[in-house]
Order: sequence, then C-alpha cells, then structure tokens
Amino acid sequence: MADTLAYLVPPLVLGLIGGFLGGYAGIAGAPLLIALMVILLGWEQHAAQGTILAVMLGPMTLFGLLVMRHRLWPLRYYILAGVLAYMVASYAGAWAAFRVPDLPLRLTFMALLFGLGVRNLLVRPALVGRPLNPHGLTVTHPRLAPRPVWVILVCIVVGVIGGFWGIGAGVLMVPLFMGLFGAHKDDARTLSLAILLPPVSLGAVVVYHQQGAIRWDIAGIIFLGYMATNYFGARLGRWHDHATFSRWFGLVMLLLGLSHLALVLWGGR
Repeated sequence: MADTLAYLVPPLVLGLIGGFLGGYAGIAGAPLLIALMVILLGWEQHAAQGTILAVMLGPMTLFGLLVMRHRLWPLRYYILAGVLAYMVASYAGAWAAFRVPDLPLRLTFMALLFGLGVRNLLVRPALVGRPLNPHGLTVTHPRLAPRPVWVILVCIVVGVIGGFWGIGAGVLMVPLFMGLFGAHKDDARTLSLAILLPPVSLGAVVVYHQQGAIRWDIAGIIFLGYMATNYFGARLGRWHDHATFSRWFGLVMLLLGLSHLALVLWGGR
C-alpha cells in the first residue's frame, strides 16, 4: 500500500497544482511541472521534459478553453495558423534538445525560469475594461498588425522553444500576444489554450519517445490530476486581475530557478 501511494501521490499532486495554475493563467503549466519533477522527484531533465510533453498530447487545456469558448469563432484563423506552425516547429526543438547534454539543458532551463520570473515580476496590469470585439481579435496599440502570418511566426518560435524545453510555451504565448499584438488578456489566453488543445507537440513526443525519455505511466497520472483542476483555475482566472498573480508566479519561477542552480552547484546533479 505504501509503495502504491508513493508511486501515485507525487505525480497526482503535481498534476492537480499544474492544472489549476495552468487554467488560471491560460497556460499549460509545463515549466512549473518540469521544475518540480527535477527538484523534488530527482528526475533527469530530458525525462521530465519528455514526460510532460506526453501529458500535453491529451486535451490539457479543454476545460480552461470551455470557459473562453465564446472567443473561439472570432479567433479561428489565428488559431488554425498557430496550430499548424507549432506542430512543425516542436519537432525541430526536440531534435535540438538531444544534441545538448543533460547539464547544459538544465542550465538553459534554469535561465528560462529566471527569465519568466523577471518578466512576471515586472508585468503591468492587463487592460480588461475595454469591450471585446465580437468579430475578431481585440487589440489596443499593437506593435505588430495582428495578422495570421505574425501568429505563425510567433508559434514557430515558441514551438521550437516548447520542443527544446518540453513545455507548451503558453507561458510565452500569452505575454507575446499581449505585448506584440496588444491583445486583450482574454483573447491572448484563448489563443494560447486553443493552440495547445490539439496534440501540437506530437513531433517532439516522437523524438523524446525514440530516445526513451518518456514515462507514459507517470504522464497518465499527471494528466488525470491536471484535468481535475484545470476548469476551476480557468473560471477563477476569468474574473481576476492577473497582475498580482503574475508577480507571485514570477517569484515562484525565480525560486525554482535558484533551486535548479543549487542542485547543480551543491547537489551533484
């Protein structure tokens, strides 16, 4: 009994946490899950990344997207463009990840956590008061014209990053859509959740599976926990201002990055 609980509980708890936070922020929550698997469970970096990519083959963002379903049709062209671009790019990112040994990969992942932490600590409050455009993307003062071609380029970049670090990259897509296109936070979250709903990381999963870097049983447990809490996080995030949450999320990312650094410097792994 004790062995069964030790096998089931840690990945289930990770899934529950990741699902709630992912739904709240409009992301898949993979950076948090991978970091905790490496730091708390002692996983090797490639294996943690591959297992989380396997989790993301399922409709991880489905319940969160149900909360935002009224925005799907106006954003359909952007979503389709993003899905196709991400699918192709994730394979390239995963191929690159296995050209890098575990320690450098862990150090670059640590840098990603630091970058996410700093970005979220410095986040400005999202503009949520303006009415949503019923016919398309809602934007204010965009740096780039919000066209499908720009969504394709953004998703190529985040797809490569996602395959390389084993993340869905929604944590990057949301701020990019808001920062580059001036998108309303609800539209940015909808785009991220919708693009990540299909198995867009399939190409990356193929590479990780060929390298034996996926624990399919653990992936299934994490997925069940994730789906159990994702909808509730998304409902809460629909109504809350994200500025305070983003700062707390940024602090968590910085602490996880420091924990990664401590493992490398003093933990011997």
